[in-house]
Amino acid sequence: MTVWLKRGVIGDLCIAAQKGFGRVADLYEDKGKDVFCTSIRDGNHGAGSMHYIGQAFDIRPLGVSVSEIKQVLGKDFDVVDEFNHIHIEFDPK
Repeated sequence: MTVWLKRGVIGDLCIAAQKGFGRVADLYEDKGKDVFCTSIRDGNHGAGSMHYIGQAFDIRPLGVSVSEIKQVLGKDFDVVDEFNHIHIEFDPK
């Protein structure tokens, strides 16, 4: 399994989001798929976006469902299907 970054993807993630990314990468690996990250702190996002504080990342949904990702991440992460990518953010309640 390989983790790919879209050209221009920059930024770091907070520790909790890094761990979440690792769990998602493990899920992709279990399915024999590569992970394609399309955004971390880069790009244009809505006001108050968790991207800007390193608590969110976007990936392409290649062979992995939102429900599978939610299952491996648990309740402290929001996982949203944004049509051409899956938005994942660390947002403990």
